[in-house]
Amino acid sequence: MGDQFRCGGRGERRDNDSAEDGSYLTTGSTSDRGQAHVLGLILLIGAVTTASVGILVFGSTGLHTQQTTIETEYAEQSMLEFAHSTTTVTTDRSPSDVSLGPFDRGRIEMRNDTGRVNVTYIDDSGETEVLYDEPFGSVIYSNDDTEIAYQGGGVWRTDGTGSTMVSAPGIEYREGTLTFPIVHLDGDRVGGDTVDGTVRQGGTPKRIDLGERRNRDRESVAVRIGIESEYCDAWERELEESVTGSVTERCKEGKPRRVRIRLIDPTGNNRALDSAVIGETVTAGFDESTGARPIDGDANAGTIDEWMVNGTVSDENYDYPSADESIDDALEACDGFETLDEDITEPGVYCVDEIDGGHDFDTSNGDIDVVVRDSFDLSSGNGDIDVEGDNDLTIYADTDLEVKGNTEIGNESDPSQTRLVFSSESTVQTVRGTPEIRALVYAPDSTVEISGTPTIVGSIVGDEIEIDDVAVEIRHDGSLTNLDLIPGAGPHVPYASIAVSDVEFDD
Repeated sequence: MGDQFRCGGRGERRDNDSAEDGSYLTTGSTSDRGQAHVLGLILLIGAVTTASVGILVFGSTGLHTQQTTIETEYAEQSMLEFAHSTTTVTTDRSPSDVSLGPFDRGRIEMRNDTGRVNVTYIDDSGETEVLYDEPFGSVIYSNDDTEIAYQGGGVWRTDGTGSTMVSAPGIEYREGTLTFPIVHLDGDRVGGDTVDGTVRQGGTPKRIDLGERRNRDRESVAVRIGIESEYCDAWERELEESVTGSVTERCKEGKPRRVRIRLIDPTGNNRALDSAVIGETVTAGFDESTGARPIDGDANAGTIDEWMVNGTVSDENYDYPSADESIDDALEACDGFETLDEDITEPGVYCVDEIDGGHDFDTSNGDIDVVVRDSFDLSSGNGDIDVEGDNDLTIYADTDLEVKGNTEIGNESDPSQTRLVFSSESTVQTVRGTPEIRALVYAPDSTVEISGTPTIVGSIVGDEIEIDDVAVEIRHDGSLTNLDLIPGAGPHVPYASIAVSDVEFDD
């Protein structure tokens, strides 16, 4: 009984199995425990093996990524050194030895199909002359979707979803002078995981001289530079930053992977803005008996009553350039139309549907151009157009201007800073009130109607200028006398230095 009690108390019943003597069996025998140990060992080995394989796979992937990153950074630094050597060749004209690689995962190749530059000269009649049209030539490190390329004097990088600039190509625009170095790279078709070669000058640098092509009978000409590139979006950002307001065709417009800029080149033969009013016909809605002389300054008109003028009257042929083509080009170049912010501080071209409220333009950082498509309406209470800074504000309007109340436009200290340019579809009106306009009003194909008691300081250019009230005051400002107005949105470039350097790269 005692043994059975101890056996029954320590043991457990297993599925109604019992010994023939009636005693209960314990949970496991010696052989069962041995099998369990073997099974556990197998499972442990399996788990360790699985974990080891996982660590090996993921560790290998991480190591591969790390090594690829290191090699890409090395390739980028090598390409920067290549760019530096090329710049040395173009400036000092001395050969330079370069080394690219060795690379374990990527390779170096030289290609002519990744970029091209075109320079076209356009006069104001639309006649064009292609001054340069050649491929850049590029040296490229490639590894799967990643490319790092030397092209056109700059270094560019793409990972298959867009491109960025690593090193700038040397384009600069400052105070009317454009510097645009074009580097044409040629030579042996180098390639491989390691390239040791020499960069040398391929010929005498060529300068594209725009001055020789100016036709002095024209009002202005334009220079259009087009760049086709696999790295187009990076080129576009560089051009926008270096030559603000110049981009007329973006990479996603027109021809795929092409960006274009347009630069206005004045010929110095623009019509003078040395009079208070300039028009084909200038009329008054009152007669000489009132004693009013609304025009304080000179007047230039085919038809005008001299009693209106407190100054000299001339009747030179009225032939002032239309703004239509330039405004049409500006509208076509707009990449969408947005709402104009109240405060504008950054230079460039702003495309808007309307101007109907107050805006402060700070031109300290550069010229500001605004292209208006639908409405330009400034009434009392809506605010003023204030201009400050040392540069210019030009508003190009393909719509009417209506000024009412006590609205103020321009900079009192320098009316020449503000230019209001209108298409032939526009009518310019001061309707009533006491507005003050300190600007050039340029509407050579339009009617300018002046009513109320406005003060206009600057110059008015219009096909027909109608002065309807005796209280009108139009006063010329000397700051406009030597103003070279080019009726087009974009940088005005009287001086352009476009040089082509041929460089050879041989291994």
